[in-house]
Amino acid sequence: MKKVFFKGAILASIFGVILSCSDDDSSSTPTPTPTIVTAADVVENYANLVAENYLETYNKGLILQTKINDFVATPTDATLLDAKNAWLAARVPYGQTEVYRETNSPVDVEFSTENPWGLGTEGQMNAWPCDEGYIDYITASSSAYAGSLDGGIIAGSDQINTTLLVNANEAGSDKNISTGWHAIEFLLWGQDESAPINDTAGQRPVTDYTTEANASRRKEYLTVVTNLLILDLLDLKNTWAVGGEYRTLFDALDVNVALSQLVFGAKFIAGEELSTERMVAPVDSIEGINNSGQEMEHSCFSDNTHNDIYDNTVGVLNVVYGRYGSLNGASFYDLVLQQSPTRAAALDAAANVVETKILAIKNNSKPFDLLIVEENTTSPGPVMDGVQALYDLANEISASADAIGLELD
Repeated sequence: MKKVFFKGAILASIFGVILSCSDDDSSSTPTPTPTIVTAADVVENYANLVAENYLETYNKGLILQTKINDFVATPTDATLLDAKNAWLAARVPYGQTEVYRETNSPVDVEFSTENPWGLGTEGQMNAWPCDEGYIDYITASSSAYAGSLDGGIIAGSDQINTTLLVNANEAGSDKNISTGWHAIEFLLWGQDESAPINDTAGQRPVTDYTTEANASRRKEYLTVVTNLLILDLLDLKNTWAVGGEYRTLFDALDVNVALSQLVFGAKFIAGEELSTERMVAPVDSIEGINNSGQEMEHSCFSDNTHNDIYDNTVGVLNVVYGRYGSLNGASFYDLVLQQSPTRAAALDAAANVVETKILAIKNNSKPFDLLIVEENTTSPGPVMDGVQALYDLANEISASADAIGLELD
């Protein structure tokens, strides 16, 4: 809508000039003038949409926390389903926050004396792939990782608390994931067992939380890991809110530095993290009937990867066009349009192709784990088509940055 309004303003301006030429000089009708967007406008709007995005993610996280508490208190098929649905709903806004990564922002930057505003909690919230045997029992046939058939942390004797889970996260291996979205996902859905790949998500029985071994420790783990995620989301919400520690620092940055950071985040997610790490890697990992490709899915237990990919893409487009939810303001696209309409048209075209290609994955009747098996034998398919579109968009973002004299580190 914003783009149409902006272009409409330009057309209205031209039309106004034509009318003024045909009327006499006494005409009192003013000539409409298109709004000029500045880099400062774009940076301010970006900070507002980041704050709103983290706020909504936190609020959806609170609903997830409530539903998980309800499930732990009364484990039934119905309360388990409610918890799963709350997890899926909270993943939507969180997926769109991924574009704020690699922007020298709190989610990635570790706390230090030089960066006291750093949180460095991205890996604690969203690390993957997850060796589920590190957390709980698994079946040997389904695990792509050798080793943990002993029940993991849940079958151990150490007291389950925040300190234990934080210290265990990625200890000894980057697949030793003990915290975050995907630990919660595994505890709700269980393994996505397949022969070798199935079209259903994990089918963890509710008896895992009632009559099966370690049911009470499983409840403790699910409660603690969920509470930790909510605290991490709260930190991000607070630091980005107006007057928050990082928001204050961000607002004081040199405008070109801030603009470079936010644009680089969009380029990084489109051209590397989403395309290469989350889409190409699973396709490449499929070998014969080995289901390691399924293990490389971003949300393999719930079969939600197609939605993750879409939401990550929406986040990129939000930054390009300066929007989130009801917020719609000055954008990187606007700056490019003012400087080079030709370059802006190419950026807009690439964004439209990405949206079309990623929607083809999101709306596909087949889950992502089946698509990547077919991709391996009949490449290219919807996944690799989406990858190419993301690469093209990343290139257009870089070219557009060059067009407005912006250097991307």
